[in-house]
Amino acid sequence: MTETYEQILEIVAENPGATVEEITDLAHDRGITDTDISGVLSKAVNNDDLLEFDGRYWVMRTGNYRFHQYDHPET
Repeated sequence: MTETYEQILEIVAENPGATVEEITDLAHDRGITDTDISGVLSKAVNNDDLLEFDGRYWVMRTGNYRFHQYDHPET
């Protein structure tokens, strides 16, 4: 994965439910110059790294972003 891809995943993980516009603004604030943020988001959704619903994005809890312990109240 590219550095920009990983940076976008980090932004979404830190800002769950962010829109494309919000993610783009946050990316520019961090010095990410990639102009195809929506393309990166689409690729991440296709890779099952992000979930998109109603124009908002959430990171899937896998890899770096997974919980170290399942926190379901019935476990």
